[in-house]
Amino acid sequence: MPTNKLWIEHTERAAWDSVEALRERLVKAESRLQALASGVDRIPQLLDLLDEAKQKYAPEAQGHDQIVAQLLGRIEKLQGELEAAKTPEPTQVSFATLPMRPRLDSEDLDDPGSPRADDDFELSDFTQTMQRRGAGDEPGRDLNRLLSLAEQKLDDLTELEGSALREATVELAILAGRIYGASKR
Repeated sequence: MPTNKLWIEHTERAAWDSVEALRERLVKAESRLQALASGVDRIPQLLDLLDEAKQKYAPEAQGHDQIVAQLLGRIEKLQGELEAAKTPEPTQVSFATLPMRPRLDSEDLDDPGSPRADDDFELSDFTQTMQRRGAGDEPGRDLNRLLSLAEQKLDDLTELEGSALREATVELAILAGRIYGASKR
C-alpha cells in the first residue's frame, strides 16, 4: 500500500466524492418513493383512466408512456388550433370577375314587374368596370381626402340618372375600396 501523502489525500477525496454522489442518489430515490407512496392507492384508478384514454385517443399506443406522449401531442395540437382560430385573418377585398353568362333577350325575361333573375350578370359587369377603372390609378393614401371625395360623390348621386348614375356608382365603389385599404394601414 502506498504511503505517499498526496496519493492518500487523492484516494480520500475520491471516496468522499463517491459517498456524496451516493447520498444525492439516495435522496432522489427517497423523494420519488415518497411521491409514489402517497398515490399508491390511486394507481389502479390511474391505470384504468390511462386504458380508457388509450381506447378513445391513442389506440395505437403500446405502453402507458406512449399513451401519455400521444395525449400530450394531441393537447399541443389542439392548443395550436385554438390559438390559430383566435387570431383573426386579415380581410381581403377582391374584385374578381365572375364567369360571363349569356345575355338574355327580351323574350327570355319573365314578367317585367318581377325582379330580374340575372342580377349576378349585372354584378359581373360592375366588377369588371371597377377593375378596369381602379387598376390604372394610384390608390390614395390620405384617408381624409378619400372620405371627402366619397361624400362629394354621394351628394352628386341624387342629381344623376341612367348611365351617369352607373358611372358615379362605380367611382364610389372604387373609392370605398381605397378607403378600406387606407384604413388598414
